[in-house]
Amino acid sequence: MPGGLLSPAADPTDQLPWGVFLVGLLLAIVAEIAAFVVVAERIGFLWAFGLLIVVSALGPFVVGRVGLGILAHTRDRLERGEVPTREVLDGLVVLIGGVLICVPGFIGDAFGLLLMIGPVRHLVIRLSGRRLARRVQMPRRGRWQVVDIGSQPKSDDFPPLPESHQGLPGPEDPTGS
Repeated sequence: MPGGLLSPAADPTDQLPWGVFLVGLLLAIVAEIAAFVVVAERIGFLWAFGLLIVVSALGPFVVGRVGLGILAHTRDRLERGEVPTREVLDGLVVLIGGVLICVPGFIGDAFGLLLMIGPVRHLVIRLSGRRLARRVQMPRRGRWQVVDIGSQPKSDDFPPLPESHQGLPGPEDPTGS
């Protein structure tokens, strides 16, 4: 049934992201093997192999330590009645860094460890956030629908204000009157 729900029309651009992903994955594997060969030539095969295993094994401890710090910041913001957006993004980047550390390879370990450093993590979040914002704002034509992210929240979407903030303007009364 050509063009139906069960067999969509073959569009060559639909397969482009998977092709790019597979080529990128193959290049990453080749780069990791090349990095291992270079390190093994410098310090010896057994030392390079041991270093690779030790860093990959210690990775979860590093990720756990950084993650506990992020969790503490999240709790603080929640107790103050704030939305922990930054902490959620930090947690996501730490998760990605943790995966990079736990998968054996010197290049992935280096990138993963860099993502455990707060200023580097915040720079990655800021740069990727700008790119994502540009992609969301660009309308697409074709089969994808544009989602309006500029809609206003309802007043009951906000948590109630603490007693110390009762005199301040809230989301339902932005003018303060």
